[in-house]
Amino acid sequence: MRINKKTFVSSLAGILASSLLAATVTVQADDGSPGYVENAQGNILRSGSGDCVHTGYWKSEMANIVGCDGVTLDAPVEVIQGAPTGLVGAIVIPEAAMFAFDSADLTDEGKIAIEEYRKELRPEISEAYAGIIIGHTDSTGSAEYNQGLSMRRAQAVSDYLVSTGVNADILREVGRGEEDPIASNDTAEGRTQNRRVEIIAIAEPRALDAIRFPSVVLFPRRSAELTDQGKEVLANQLQEARDMLSRATYIEVIGHTDDVGDEDYNQELSEQRAESVRNYLIAADVDGSKMVAVGAGESMPIASNKTDEGRAENRRVEVMVLGRVN
Repeated sequence: MRINKKTFVSSLAGILASSLLAATVTVQADDGSPGYVENAQGNILRSGSGDCVHTGYWKSEMANIVGCDGVTLDAPVEVIQGAPTGLVGAIVIPEAAMFAFDSADLTDEGKIAIEEYRKELRPEISEAYAGIIIGHTDSTGSAEYNQGLSMRRAQAVSDYLVSTGVNADILREVGRGEEDPIASNDTAEGRTQNRRVEIIAIAEPRALDAIRFPSVVLFPRRSAELTDQGKEVLANQLQEARDMLSRATYIEVIGHTDDVGDEDYNQELSEQRAESVRNYLIAADVDGSKMVAVGAGESMPIASNKTDEGRAENRRVEVMVLGRVN
């Protein structure tokens, strides 16, 4: 259950006086003494003025919770270069091989064409960490229409791949419209080359460059709203990474949690946090058409969830960047 703020404020004295309520637990300080009042969902209770609620055992030296009593965290942001052994395979399929003119309906001939091209794809997409389908158009017509058409065509290819047994959860659809030409749009031949769909299979996430942010640096506890500190951290990192992001073929923002608490709640929180970071990057002029937000919940730990340190490592947001593959 979620605690209603108005109800909580009006009954704060009663809650503190009856600390034996089954829904209330306490956060312990390093010496094991309870310092802050926490509800059953793991949220530290706050007063009407927004201050974290202390237990009767609290002392100033127990101020060890980020976001309470002025405590901030200067946790490092990791930048990880992608490993060449992660294996990336890519194919480019001309749109004329798959779609009728000005249509996003995949033809029977198009399905056959996809299967012929898939023979060239390594690793096989059904076994990959992620399969990225990117639709492209030429510059004929409005940019808005081209953007929509490219996305619909990417989705059509994705739907077909799912019908052949590919796990929908690993597929990412991106519509780039006319933004990423590979030839001049001044000639008929060039425009034909630009009208295409790319399928990129990534065998392992380590193939991607990554910027890893500890969640506690960006968000309050159990929240997906970026703090002022979090926005500053993102802004500082963006200054250094803007060139890498602008040259990327694809950007994936992934939210992660530890395994404490309800699995569905963790999944939802990870999705919301990823979306918050994506929205911030878009507002900072990173191209949103090549960026997808994904929530991994507790499914992709990088450390043991049996220790506080391991769980802290697992609570993170990663910005994964795929450079040019051709």
